[in-house]
Amino acid sequence: MDHVQPPAEKNLKVHRVTELDIERYALWAGLFCALFGMAVGMIIFAGASPLLFGGLSVGGVASVTGAVSAGTSSAYAFRRLLRRREAWLRAIPTWRQYVVGLGLILVHVASTVMIILVVTYLFSQAFFGLHLDVLSSSLFVAAISGLSSYLCLVATARTNAENLSVVLGIYMAAGVLLSMLLAENQGWWKGMFSALGTSDSGLGSFWTFNTTMVISGLVLVAFTEFLTRDLVVLSQAYRCRPSLERYPMIRKLRPRPRVVRWCLIAVSIGVIGVGSVPMDLAPLVHSAFVQLASGAMVILLVGTWVLLPGHPAVFHLMSLSAVGALWLAFLLWDSWSYYNLTGFELSAVAILFTWISVFIRTTAAMIRDRRRPHASHGIEVDDPYLHKGA
Repeated sequence: MDHVQPPAEKNLKVHRVTELDIERYALWAGLFCALFGMAVGMIIFAGASPLLFGGLSVGGVASVTGAVSAGTSSAYAFRRLLRRREAWLRAIPTWRQYVVGLGLILVHVASTVMIILVVTYLFSQAFFGLHLDVLSSSLFVAAISGLSSYLCLVATARTNAENLSVVLGIYMAAGVLLSMLLAENQGWWKGMFSALGTSDSGLGSFWTFNTTMVISGLVLVAFTEFLTRDLVVLSQAYRCRPSLERYPMIRKLRPRPRVVRWCLIAVSIGVIGVGSVPMDLAPLVHSAFVQLASGAMVILLVGTWVLLPGHPAVFHLMSLSAVGALWLAFLLWDSWSYYNLTGFELSAVAILFTWISVFIRTTAAMIRDRRRPHASHGIEVDDPYLHKGA
């Protein structure tokens, strides 16, 4: 299929970034950040015997240097490696590139801080009362900073829709679980999940829950860009199944990646809004954001037959099954009082994340098959995202 490049995209150059390039840059970044962590540790811990966790401890200092290392490495990887590796990123508007980059940077920074604090806390409990000297504590900070930099650069440079969805799921689950553990109101579950983001649950739970929601929304925006690109590639190679060509209405169906994108953007805005406007601050606005995200997801579930006609029939059956499961979960809460609102929210999140996971894996499998010259149900195609605006 021939495509005419818009003027803005004619000058795009595709730079080959090899796996060895990524490893080389990651090792250099890890080395520089390890030296940075070592210098900070030597300065801060001079003449002190810090604990592993609490106050001006190894964990506290390492979480700061690790966050700086992770953020810097992730930003560099996005700017210098990922945009060269995935040339279509440079074809989308600049402000959307910034949003994608911001989401990737923030999720790696937040995940790094969360992991460092949790691990150092566990070690402090295992080695209760242990004090380190300036050299050993600085070495710990250096190792953590270097490892954070290395892992975040590699993760950012190799970002795609499939692994970004895993990062999003793990980060959101870990953030919500941590906010549960930090909640001062032990009976928060008798109300709803949003209670974790209110002032009644304490500052720790308040900031952890709301920050997790906002960053998860930004990551979902980044994920949407990668998924949309995959759906555009598939839409250009779509052909109606021969067994269904006798139905005029089905012959007219075409994949609608733009509609899928806007639905996912609506979900992203809803998630960001849930974290930005706590329940106790403006209940009606908070509920409106929840309804926006929920409504967009229902449209996706119900409309897969129309929006994604090239996907397997079993995927569409699963989408309708997910709608039925959501309705059953709602009845168990609203009509039969089997569990409370928190139970319904847990059930709904589990159903939706399962469907999203299947959606991503199915799309990724179709993309891999399309790129094989001798795929059983597709042909090798060029990436039309470079030739057509998103």
